Amino acid sequence: MASDLPTSVFESSSSESEIKIVLLGDTRVDKSDIAKLILGCKTLKGEEIGLCTLYKSEETERKISVVDTPGWSPISIEQTAENIKTEIVRCVSLCPPGPDVLLLVIPVKQEPSPYEMTEAQKHMELLSERVWKHTIVLFDCEEEIEDSVINEHIQSAQTILEKCKRLCVYRRGFNQMTNLFNEIDDLVKKNEGEFSMAQIYYEEIQPETQVFDKGELRQRRGSKEMDLPNLRKRFDMEEKKKSFCAANHGVLNDRTIKPFSVILMAIIGALIFCRI
Repeated sequence: MASDLPTSVFESSSSESEIKIVLLGDTRVDKSDIAKLILGCKTLKGEEIGLCTLYKSEETERKISVVDTPGWSPISIEQTAENIKTEIVRCVSLCPPGPDVLLLVIPVKQEPSPYEMTEAQKHMELLSERVWKHTIVLFDCEEEIEDSVINEHIQSAQTILEKCKRLCVYRRGFNQMTNLFNEIDDLVKKNEGEFSMAQIYYEEIQPETQVFDKGELRQRRGSKEMDLPNLRKRFDMEEKKKSFCAANHGVLNDRTIKPFSVILMAIIGALIFCRI
């Protein structure tokens, strides 16, 4: 398999910006092999961050970052440890401002499991229901797997595929990664530079919807030109501005004017009574 490793994932696009990819899947998936193929290297040297590992390209013309995440339970999300769930949510923050692509790796065995696809969907949506906009499903097949078995797995994943509408099949022992690389480039182009973000970050910046116009709204939801700390800073500034304006406006609002009018009328009435 090493001889089939590409010298560069995106040689024809070397002038483009960095691509950030997160690998996700259950405990049966050997995602490190997929990372080697994407990065075009025989051995991996990465930085361990919690239970995740961050790899960066050293032998390719285009900058590529790959985050390898810990595997979840293929049986039930309840059997996945809480620290694993936490890492799944946190993984998108390891390649700021966020990954361009979430690669859901599905191992193709002799027979598809009746529950693995449902559990894969639940684990992916720990990030956000919007996760599918940035997801590609990669069916990882051993060399001897028959096409009929692959088709069975694809059929079992129809619910997920209806959500993300992108899939690739990789048969180990063959250099079939070109289709995946084309899908990645096409997905990045379609999303126009928006990146994936966990639900907790969406919720944090959601109030800004009323502040920005349509052009700025796309930046708020995932422009590469603004990272998460800047988003938080901008949100805080807008909140302070609104609080300041509200405080000053409160001097002349209806709540203030009505009590003032009552007092004024009482004083005038008293002066008239004294004259009488």
